[in-house]
Amino acid sequence: GQYLVYLDGQSTVNKFFKPTVINSVRLTSALNSIWQGAASKYTQSVVWRYIGTIDGVFRLIPGTQLPTSYDHLKRGWFTRSISNPGQLTLSPPYLDAFGAGFVVTLGTTITQSVDSLQTSAVGAVMAMDFTMGYLGDLLQEVYTECRTFRCILMDLSGYLVFHPDFLTRTGSPEWVHLGHKEPFVMQSLIQQGVLQKQNCSRYDTFKRHVTYKMVLPGGQTFVSGSTSCYTTTSLSYKFEQIAQSNVFVGFLTSTSCSRLDGRNMFTSTCPCQTLNGLGRCTNSAPLSCECPCTEDLPFLPCNNSFPASGTLYDVCPADIFALPVVPRKPGSVAGLEQCFNGRCSVIDQSRTCRATVGCDWCFRSASLIELSAAYCSTDCVCFQGTLGMQNPNAGCTAEQNEGGGGSTIIQSPATVLALVSGTVWLLITH
Repeated sequence: GQYLVYLDGQSTVNKFFKPTVINSVRLTSALNSIWQGAASKYTQSVVWRYIGTIDGVFRLIPGTQLPTSYDHLKRGWFTRSISNPGQLTLSPPYLDAFGAGFVVTLGTTITQSVDSLQTSAVGAVMAMDFTMGYLGDLLQEVYTECRTFRCILMDLSGYLVFHPDFLTRTGSPEWVHLGHKEPFVMQSLIQQGVLQKQNCSRYDTFKRHVTYKMVLPGGQTFVSGSTSCYTTTSLSYKFEQIAQSNVFVGFLTSTSCSRLDGRNMFTSTCPCQTLNGLGRCTNSAPLSCECPCTEDLPFLPCNNSFPASGTLYDVCPADIFALPVVPRKPGSVAGLEQCFNGRCSVIDQSRTCRATVGCDWCFRSASLIELSAAYCSTDCVCFQGTLGMQNPNAGCTAEQNEGGGGSTIIQSPATVLALVSGTVWLLITH
C-alpha cells in the first residue's frame, strides 16, 4: 500500500526506492498501451515481452510470478544486450522456465540523455522471446537461399542460435557450439583467422576458459570458403553478418558433414569433450580447433602465487545462474484465461505448428520410428517431434491432451523488428 501511494503520486515521501525509479515506472508504463492494446496478431506473436531499466524497474507481459531473487541486471538477456549497445541481440535457444518450450530472445538497448550536452547512456533493455520454429520460418522468408542450402544462425562467439537439426533431432539445443555441429566449417574459419580464440581466467577455480570470437577483416561483412570432410565430401560455406546485430547467417552446401546429436564428438576434427558444456582443452595452440573448453591455471599454493612465466588473462564474466521455477500457489490462476491457445490440432503444416507457442510437429514414435502420418499436437503430448515426450516446464497433467497450445507467431518477417522499433520510438518520444 505504501509503495502505491508513492508511485501513484499521492505522496512525495520516498522511503523505499532509488530516486530515479518513479520516472522509470512512469516512462515504462507507456508500454501498456502497446502490449495490451495492440492488434491480436501482435499480442499473440511472441511468448514474452519485457523491459528492464538500469535502476531496477522490470515489466513483463504476460504476467507471472518471479522468484524473489530475480534480478534482471544479472540475466543473460540483459548483460548480452548491454555488451552490444545499439544492436539487436539474439540469444542461443534455451528452455523457457515457464513452459513455452525452447525459445530465442531478441533484445535491444534504449538510451537516455544524461546531461545538458545530450550525452547518452543505456537506460534500459527491452526484449522478447519467440519460438525456434518461427526463427527457422523467418530465415526462409528473408533469405531465399535457405530454401536450397542449409542455413544456420551463429552469434559472435560461435554458439548456434539456429540450426535445422534443432527442429528435427532429439537433444537440447542449448549452448551448442559450431564445433558440435559443423566441425569442418569451424576448422576452416579458424585457419582463415576469422574465428579467433579468446582466453579468460577464473581465479576462484584456477581455470583458463577458452572461447571464440568472430573477427572479420576491416570493412568486410562476409566470409566464404570451402573444405573437405571425411576425405570424400566437399563442403562450401558463406557467413554474412546481419547488420546491427550480434549474429551471422551461414549458408552451407552439404548435409553429410554435420555431427548428428553429438555423435563423433571425439574425432580429431574440432574435438568436443562435452556437448552443451565446457570440457577440458586438448590443444591450446592459437590455430587449433576444439569446442570451448577449460584447462588448469598454473598456481603455486605454497607461495600463493602464479609462476612468473605464466600468462595471466582477463577475469571471466560472472556465471549466469539458472532461473528457478516458482511453484504456482493453489488457486492463483483460477478463473484466468489461457494466454496462448494455438489450437494445435487444427494446424496441418509443420512450419506453422513449430512456430506456434505450445505446439510441436509430431513425426516419430517414442522408439524414434517415423510415424506413418505426422501431425501437430501440444507439447504435453509430443515434444521435440517425439510422441510421448513432454515439455518438462509446461506443467502438463495426466489428463491434458489438447488445448494447451499457443498462438501462431506472426508471419511477416518485418513484424518482430517493427514491434521492437515501434516501442523504442514511443519510449524516446515520451
